[in-house]
Amino acid sequence: MLSRFFASRNLRLDDGAVHVPNFVDKPWEYLSWKDVESCLNRDDVFWELIGDNGSKIDVNMFKPFWSPVPCQDKNTIYEHVQSEKSFVITGYSKVNRKVQNLCTEVERSTDSNVGVHVYGSRGKSPSFPIHCDNFANFIIQTVGRTYWRVYKNKHSSLFRPTIDKNIKHGILEVEWEGVLAPGDLLYIPNRAYHQAIPEGSRLSMSIPCAPTVLTDAFYDRRYYQIQTNN
Repeated sequence: MLSRFFASRNLRLDDGAVHVPNFVDKPWEYLSWKDVESCLNRDDVFWELIGDNGSKIDVNMFKPFWSPVPCQDKNTIYEHVQSEKSFVITGYSKVNRKVQNLCTEVERSTDSNVGVHVYGSRGKSPSFPIHCDNFANFIIQTVGRTYWRVYKNKHSSLFRPTIDKNIKHGILEVEWEGVLAPGDLLYIPNRAYHQAIPEGSRLSMSIPCAPTVLTDAFYDRRYYQIQTNN
């Protein structure tokens, strides 16, 4: 699957934004609203809620008596999602086998240790403002449409990436902008400024790629089947 992506640009010589239309077939099999519902009803993923101004909203944590780990308040998350506000789910690769297989392919094709975050909203609620991330990202749209801008400008590795309100569209140079439709992929280089602008109800996967020089603690993504005599 990744061969078409790597054929489109030599990233070893020119690390820049790459847009690949129709990268995956049947994108809803990777991420759908039923998958989001499944995430809401389990405790091994982590939710981040995004307010109207692009800032994060804290979710209360508590530790049920029989749970070995703290859990998030599901009702707060549910009401936020129902009110058509934006959200992020981390740890999604554990939920879907097709996503696990895609992660394995990315890790085998690159020198990366990857995760999967879900970004979504039931409406046009804004996501984060212009920002950059430490790691390169693959974005795959699975539901709805999102307008994206990726800028040539990159944040120096001398400083920790943060959301800086002084970084605005007018002072940056666009490298790629356009709409991601279901099945499309967008590659964003590490520390490149970018912004997602939702056009309505949508879901997408972000696959951040941490260099293996930073960590060799990989997920075991194999699926184990228990053999029984019954």
